[in-house]
Amino acid sequence: MSVTAIQEEILSLPATERARLLDLLWGSFAKPEQQAREVAWAAEAEQRIDAFDAGKLTARDATEVFSDLKKGLPK
Repeated sequence: MSVTAIQEEILSLPATERARLLDLLWGSFAKPEQQAREVAWAAEAEQRIDAFDAGKLTARDATEVFSDLKKGLPK
């Protein structure tokens, strides 16, 4: 099968299937320690989302965060 044929087949897939394929392909380039790090960060992100949804974690507006960061930068 040619790359062009594969490309056409991939582009005919629904977006969710293309995303799964992208994740699979990207993961095939990753070293085991990178994969472990990504799994750990994904778990951390899920825990933070769950904590936010449960009202156990507060959030700040991005504009406010960036403003605070800019204030701390040397001029």
